[in-house]
Amino acid sequence: MKKTMVIIVNVFIMIAMLIFVVLYSNTQSQNTAQRQIEHFENTTIAMERVTENYLEGEQRICDVWARYINSRNMTIDEAVSFIRISHVLPNASAHIVFLDSLSGLSSKARQDAPDDYSVSYARVSLLEDVRWISDIGSSINISRAYTNPVNGEQSLAFCNLITLYDPDTDVPKDAILLRVLPISELEQKWIFPQEEYENAELSMIDADGNYIIKDHSFKNSNFFEFYRSYNSGDTAAQEIFEKITSSTGSFSMYNSRGEKCILAYTPIASKAEWVLLSFMPMNELNVNTENWMLVGIVSVGLLILFVFDLTVMLYFNQKLHAAAREAAFANQAKTDFLSTMSHDIRTPMNAIIGLTTIAKKNLDDTESVRENLQKITLASNHLLTLINDILDISKVESGKLILSPQTFSIVEAVENLVNISQPMIKEKNIEFHFRISRMEKEYLYADQLRLNQIYINILSNAIKYTEPGGHVSVDMREDESKKPGCVQLTYIVSDSGIGMSPEYMANMYQPFSRQTDSRVNSIQGTGLGLAITKQMVDLMNGTINCQSEPGKGTTFTVILDIPIAERQREDMVLEPMDVLIVDDDPILLETAADTLKSLGVTADCAESASKALEMISHRHETEQDYSIVILDWKMPDIDGIEMTRRIRSTVSPDIPILLISAYDRTDIEGAAKKAGANAFISKPLFRSTLYDTINDVLGTGAKSAEPENDYSDLHGMNILIAEDFDVNWEVISALLEMYGINTERAENGRICVEKIKSAAEGSYDLIFMDIQMPEMNGLDATKNIRALDDPWASSIPIIAMTADAFSENVTECLNSGMNGHISKPVDIKLVIKEIRRIKEEKKV
Repeated sequence: MKKTMVIIVNVFIMIAMLIFVVLYSNTQSQNTAQRQIEHFENTTIAMERVTENYLEGEQRICDVWARYINSRNMTIDEAVSFIRISHVLPNASAHIVFLDSLSGLSSKARQDAPDDYSVSYARVSLLEDVRWISDIGSSINISRAYTNPVNGEQSLAFCNLITLYDPDTDVPKDAILLRVLPISELEQKWIFPQEEYENAELSMIDADGNYIIKDHSFKNSNFFEFYRSYNSGDTAAQEIFEKITSSTGSFSMYNSRGEKCILAYTPIASKAEWVLLSFMPMNELNVNTENWMLVGIVSVGLLILFVFDLTVMLYFNQKLHAAAREAAFANQAKTDFLSTMSHDIRTPMNAIIGLTTIAKKNLDDTESVRENLQKITLASNHLLTLINDILDISKVESGKLILSPQTFSIVEAVENLVNISQPMIKEKNIEFHFRISRMEKEYLYADQLRLNQIYINILSNAIKYTEPGGHVSVDMREDESKKPGCVQLTYIVSDSGIGMSPEYMANMYQPFSRQTDSRVNSIQGTGLGLAITKQMVDLMNGTINCQSEPGKGTTFTVILDIPIAERQREDMVLEPMDVLIVDDDPILLETAADTLKSLGVTADCAESASKALEMISHRHETEQDYSIVILDWKMPDIDGIEMTRRIRSTVSPDIPILLISAYDRTDIEGAAKKAGANAFISKPLFRSTLYDTINDVLGTGAKSAEPENDYSDLHGMNILIAEDFDVNWEVISALLEMYGINTERAENGRICVEKIKSAAEGSYDLIFMDIQMPEMNGLDATKNIRALDDPWASSIPIIAMTADAFSENVTECLNSGMNGHISKPVDIKLVIKEIRRIKEEKKV
């Protein structure tokens, strides 16, 4: 009886499980169809973004042309000649049409008359009303599809208003500039995943349902008419039309053959009232997920479970628990790592966002914008280094960090350090000092990005763990090195923060270690920054020491021997003069006075504003005034701005005054200039900075020539660039042309192979190859080139230039036959370095 009951129960359980699997399979089938519809919608949105990027890119080209033509007071012939030179796309053309006659010139000859460049829009309704064309740069001005009057192709036109000089009347004439592209150019950007959506179609309509671009499935001249023609029973048509023109989504409808189809729609953000439609049969989305094999496997599994005894089941349960614990530990390690890197990434991001805001507010000040852009570049390079470390986690885990030395300016490195730190200093109202001593060599040869990371990690930690109102000081000095051709840089960061316990300091360089303190728990990060910093210092054969006491602050000291670069500024010597420097920091007074004396001037020092006013008044009454006065902004008795006012009102309105500060100058620069300050210098006071600023203020013009790199060895090189994305091609080609390098484009891997096959020996010096390209990717293109019979073609150097930055991607590129790898976004310095490496290898 018991055996029968067990069998009955077992059979009942198996039947119940099988029914559940069947029902579950049906549910999964429905869910899969719904997910595919959502995926189809997302693919449509992706196509919209591709379309939007394409429209914006082409409009920018038109805007650049229009802006250039308007700024040069050109005739129509001159404007057309300029555009012919500027063309990149072979299928594109440009028309310039006068508003009064609707006629003008084309950049390409008429199809029926090779010598005729005239064009007329008198019979084309496109330009009858030009009010839709906005000012240059304010929007995308694109026409609907129309017949190009020059060649008869269905085309789109990107437009802008221009003013041309009429030599006959000597009066400016209003005209329209049209950048005309065949519709096929846009259709080439619409590449659906063919394996998933073999019969998908794309079209564009305006708010009235009229087609901008129409695919072959839509029979009527208007989409809404098409819908009503084949979906007459749908009473919610008007509601659907309103959704199509105002939101993103999808719905089912019937086509002209009576097939049920799915239509996804999304507005084109960059062009008001235009909508992108994707259309395909519904049966391509219905995937049958009923898996009878799954039913069989479940049945067998149930039988096995009934046969296995309790001991075996317990054994597997223990294994599962152990695997779950390991997975939880791995997930926690990932979370800890990402949390740690968050604070390192936010540091340069704060600087980039802040400096961008400053640049926007000072667009009229060219020098200020230039300085901010330079600072943004430095912070961006530091951020790129952090991102590269995150992408290749094995570097951190195994300590395999590789140095890439190059010539750099220690002045720029320190400016980057100060600029990145300013937002955190300002937010916490921290008293900040940055002093330098005996910094004579401005240009050094080392891995600047790694050096920046060492300095920034230590300083940002000092600021982060210092409570509001505390103080942080940085001292940097240059000493003689025991290593030939090097200088010894000593970097000391002291803070009044929470300090560290001896127990924590014994393990502080271990990944993910943190001081146990309630105040630390509220600060983001787990301490990976110190671990990376220690690895980098060791890699550069330097030392890092720490002194700390709980509640009394911390001091880090980093000592590095860094090679001196061959590139240095010329000797800097000022004309004989008397300079007064005022600061309440005696150490800064001493180092600044030494720096000024090394420039050949006599420096007097004052530790307070009141003493300085006495000295200035005495000199004014008894002898010649000081040639220049250098004032600290933040002093305890009288600040620099107030002292500037007093000097101007009571002593002399003409003494040149320089204001110095270790804080963000944007908050005080306006008040300083209003008070009468002639210039502003950020601390620390480098020799070259003082030299250039004093010369600017005094108008002596005796600037030290900035050393320039010699790039003559690159002039005349010919490089083939395989790149399918227009903007990337324009960027890299423009950067290389700055160095005298000639470039040619291959739009995909197949075209690249064909160009190499047909090229004469020596036509190209090397190839920059993108990886992800249509028709043929970079890896396959490289393999095809390496298989060519021509010895020159098969051995031409090929460098990967791609956004695939993982170490396995680099290995894959090298295994395919490439000679190197450069990750995007490209650093032109690394590109030039790679080109020169290839040149040296070819010589050997």
